[in-house]
Amino acid sequence: GVGAAAAKSDRTNNQVKAASNLNAAGKNAEVWAAGLKYDANNIYLATTYSETLNMTTFGEDAAGDAFIANKTQNFEAVAQYQFDFGLRPSIAYLKSKGKNLGTYGDQDLVEYIDVGATYYFNKNMSTFVDYKINLLDDSDFTKAAKVSTDNIVAVGLNYQF
Repeated sequence: GVGAAAAKSDRTNNQVKAASNLNAAGKNAEVWAAGLKYDANNIYLATTYSETLNMTTFGEDAAGDAFIANKTQNFEAVAQYQFDFGLRPSIAYLKSKGKNLGTYGDQDLVEYIDVGATYYFNKNMSTFVDYKINLLDDSDFTKAAKVSTDNIVAVGLNYQF
C-alpha cells in the first residue's frame, strides 16, 4: 500500500510566545508524510518519510515542558515476520533530525534501532519484549535539551477485549 498525508493548524498564542533558542516561533504547525507498506505472506515491511514545521516535540526545558523544533525530517522503517506458532519478531529504525535549532543548528532529536518480539497466545492475549538501542551520543545539545541517549528495555502483557 501507499499513503500520504498533510495537515496544517494554527498554534496558540502561548505556543508562539514561548519561542526561545530551542523552541519554534512559527504561527502554524504543519506536517506532510508519505509511506509504503507491504503486508502479505506473513511478512510486514513499512517505511515512512515526513517533514514537520513547528510541531515535533523533543527534550524538555527547566520547567519540564517539551521544546518544539522549527523543522524536522523524519524517517522510519520496520520489518516483521509472523511465524505460524505465534511469534512475531520485529526490527525497526527511526531517525528524526531537527533543523535550525538556534545556536545548535541541525541536530538529531531521535535515532534508534528497535529490536523486539511479540508472542500471540491467542487472538486476545500477547506478550512482548522490546529493546530500543539509542544511537544518539551525549553532547552539549542532548544535555542542554535533556534529550535521552539511554537504551530502553520494555516487556509487557496485552489482553484485548
